[in-house]
Parts: sequence; C-alpha cells; structure tokens
Amino acid sequence: MKTTSTRAGTMAVIDTKTVADEVKKRAEKLKEKSLMEIGIVVMSDAKLLCAVQYGYLAASIQTASNDKITALDSPGEFAEEINSTGHDVETFKPIQQPKSSDEVLVGSAVDYAPDVEYGTRQGTRKTKSGSTYTHPGMAAQPFLRPALNMAYGKVPYIVKNGAKVEFGDYIS
Repeated sequence: MKTTSTRAGTMAVIDTKTVADEVKKRAEKLKEKSLMEIGIVVMSDAKLLCAVQYGYLAASIQTASNDKITALDSPGEFAEEINSTGHDVETFKPIQQPKSSDEVLVGSAVDYAPDVEYGTRQGTRKTKSGSTYTHPGMAAQPFLRPALNMAYGKVPYIVKNGAKVEFGDYIS
C-alpha cells in the first residue's frame, strides 16, 4: 500500500494483486501445514488403536505429504522378539508419498497391515516349501479407519489455529 498526492488530495493506493498473491501463498501454506498436522493426528491415534503383538506394525505407521515423511519408530523393547519372528527393525519400508500437495497419506508398508485392518477369510494357503495348510481366518482389527474417524472432529480446531498463526497479522 502506498499514498499519492494529487490536486484533489491525498489517497491511499492499495495494490490488490500483491495482497491477493500474498493471501494465496499463505492459504497454500496453511493448507499444507494443516493436512500434515491432521495426518499426524491420524497416525498417532492409529498407533494407539493398532493391535500389538510385537510392536512392529504400530512402529511402521507413518504420515507422508508430497515433500515430507515422518520418521519410522522403533518397537524398542520388542526388538529381540521381532527378530525371532522374521521381522527385522532394519528392514522397515517407508510408505509412498502422494504426488499432489492436496493430500496426505497415513499408513504402513508392512505386508500384513491390510490383513489386520480388514481381516482375512478362511482358506487353504501354500507355504514357501510348497505344502498346504488351512488358514482359519482372522477377524478384522481396524486401526486406520477408526483413527481417521476420530480426527474428523479435530479438523476445524487444527485449521482455525493454523489460520490464526498464518493470518494473525491481518486480524486486529
């Protein structure tokens, strides 16, 4: 904003393009921060809701935006038991990152995560050695979907607080 003097008097001149560009930048930043924060809330709740035998699945749950990904946890006290089950803490895989800044992914790259979330059906399975056995099936023990549902109520609070920070100098 600048002032100009003419024969008619002094006027304030507001460059709306500059203001609009600044608001757009801040709104984009608010969106990205809010999405990541919401993802972290979902991730935290999913870790608490996750069925835990050794801690490997809960420790593998991550949040990823197109330019950030949370660090993987270590199951810590369960590490010795995990190694005996064939799961090595060193082989954690990160989840994929979305290509768009309009989304955040929360989940686990552990191969059995979908089986825990949705359950399995009874059926015959083959082992690596080629023998078969009847798998009794496993009931679903959802952790991601309930965590997402729990986060819905927190979204307005997260966005409102982020907006206060991002646009605080516009509010008197």
